[in-house]
Amino acid sequence: MSQSLRTMKSCFIKELRVLRRTPQKIVLVILLPIMFFLGFSMLMGGVYFGEGVTTALVVDEQNPGYYTNGFIEILGQYDEIPPRLNPITMDAATADTLFQNGEILLVITIPDGFEHALTNNLTTSIDIQVANIHEDLTKNLRMPVIRKVDLFYQEYLLNDSLVDFEMENLRAFTPPRLAFMAWTISIYAVMVSAMYIAGSTVTQEFEQKTLDEITLSGRSPHAIYVGKMLSSVVVSFIAPPIILFLSYLLFGVWPNGDVFVYLALTIPLALFCAGIGIIAGSVFRNAVFIVPVAALVGIFYWITGGGIAPLELLGVSFGAFNEYLPISNVYRSLIRMFVEGNYSSLSLDLGVISLFAIIFTIISPVLADKITQVDLSRQIQDMKNRRKKP
Repeated sequence: MSQSLRTMKSCFIKELRVLRRTPQKIVLVILLPIMFFLGFSMLMGGVYFGEGVTTALVVDEQNPGYYTNGFIEILGQYDEIPPRLNPITMDAATADTLFQNGEILLVITIPDGFEHALTNNLTTSIDIQVANIHEDLTKNLRMPVIRKVDLFYQEYLLNDSLVDFEMENLRAFTPPRLAFMAWTISIYAVMVSAMYIAGSTVTQEFEQKTLDEITLSGRSPHAIYVGKMLSSVVVSFIAPPIILFLSYLLFGVWPNGDVFVYLALTIPLALFCAGIGIIAGSVFRNAVFIVPVAALVGIFYWITGGGIAPLELLGVSFGAFNEYLPISNVYRSLIRMFVEGNYSSLSLDLGVISLFAIIFTIISPVLADKITQVDLSRQIQDMKNRRKKP
């Protein structure tokens, strides 16, 4: 084994031992994404909890029969996967009052002529009112209705319809939005943890005044910094299994896709973020600053790259920049794997994130080593002194 590899291995083991002696760092790595996931679930996913979403069912059909009663029956069937519908039949005026007051978030109306139209193979529709409080709630509430309509079509209309209708049957369940959020928050956990742990391994050298041991040891600084990066990559995968298991307990869903694909995309992502963390640690030189920097950067790119907020809010220039950001590539493949069950862009996205991981593994230690040799505080003080002079 070469001297550089031995140095890298020694630094890797040393940082893991330091982390074992500082459990507060591990707790932060675990609790931060879990608290974020639970907070997001409470804010965006109230419809997932409880016995079901209270739904106003208004039946305007004057002559309900086989089709109308069948649709009502399917609406009331129990769903194993939330959000579940809990339809309550009421008149239109009562439903409108409750909806306007915010006491009911979903109203389904079966219009007059529904039975006649389906009996005679004519076009018809149902009316759906969804409380558009925010985009996620709207998607959450529309999802079970679409599933119910699909089940009604398969059971009552598939053989009777004279229309050539190509339909891809829905899966046994449609992945709940918040289970998908747990998938993306696990990526956020990897990003934040790798950035924070890598940065803190550098800041501790400044805080404990052991930086000279790196620069004057005669060993390769590059190998030392790479060892720090690799240790942060390992630690960054502590939280994701906990988040995904918690999501399964709450929503009863395991993500679609292959765990090996997840690891193939997120390990290079963690290495890329660790490189950013190494540079950030050498710049800020204080662990107090690393935590908010890592958290804010992670949240920002989780919101934009994960599709939580439209990129138009940040301007056209950021949208173009975001297309070439490796974090977006990871999100794109994993979202398609989870929601659509396909890997159409996997080769491209895996190539992009792997390229960035290799580049930052090479340049981050070099930049960090150069930055640590600069006395930033002295330079800032000199600038202040020069300004004070007349």
